[in-house]
Amino acid sequence: MDQANFVVDTEKCMGCGKCEKVCPGGILSLNQTKKAEIANFKEFGWNGCWKCEHCLAVCPTGAISIFGHKPDNSLPIIDCEITAMTMSSLIANRHSCRRYKDKNVDAAIINDMLERLANAPNGGNKQQVELTLIDDKAQMNHFRQLAYTRMEELAAQGIYPKGFDKEAYDDMKRWEKTVRPDMLFCGAPHILIPHAPLEHGEPIQDVVIAGTYFELLCASRGLGSVILTFPLSVLDRMPDIKAMLNIPNHHYVGMMIGFGYPEIKYARGIQREMKQSRIHRLNFEEE
Repeated sequence: MDQANFVVDTEKCMGCGKCEKVCPGGILSLNQTKKAEIANFKEFGWNGCWKCEHCLAVCPTGAISIFGHKPDNSLPIIDCEITAMTMSSLIANRHSCRRYKDKNVDAAIINDMLERLANAPNGGNKQQVELTLIDDKAQMNHFRQLAYTRMEELAAQGIYPKGFDKEAYDDMKRWEKTVRPDMLFCGAPHILIPHAPLEHGEPIQDVVIAGTYFELLCASRGLGSVILTFPLSVLDRMPDIKAMLNIPNHHYVGMMIGFGYPEIKYARGIQREMKQSRIHRLNFEEE
């Protein structure tokens, strides 16, 4: 039985073999009639189908469907002259947003971004990253208040988040008067927490990549976002409140991402430059 629902339109298949060459599981080949076919496999993963859909994506004539996904429903490839400038602009114009409107992001926008996040790279295409989401500002305010109140209570007892002392904590409090009204979650109406089980694959890299892609997705839709690690240290001091997130203890959590409609609009992108001293070019030419 073909678990992948691999279907080839034999009239469209031109026998170019591109699908065979890009299949990481090595289970595609051309049969005697020079048409693509899939071999039997026992499981999805290393020794079978990686669920990457490279075969669907690479076929020049759109002859291959898989998992019920048809080539006609794929997003089109955009000319690199357009995408290069767009990506450069997104990266230069993304900013850590620390002030947000008191407004929910449209559910359709959030759901679409989460769908697109399924395409983020991950080790072995194991698709193990899970997403914990607070997508309602009332729920977020409730969680924020619980954590913030406990944080202040602990600070009054001289107990600070790991890596912080009184001076550093007081700096954070001082910044609440200007740049961030909420030192804990930057006032974000929503948070996304990517996490993955530690026992398999590449959980650390996968989580970081998922978070980075989500931040760019936010930027592309005019949303503000901020990568947060301070709240993780805060929540480690209050395991009962941290448990409310329902994230398994054996999962890696490297960040939270606050996001929402920005209160302050930026007028232009930044102009940071990469110092040449940070670039280490290798040369292996023989003497």
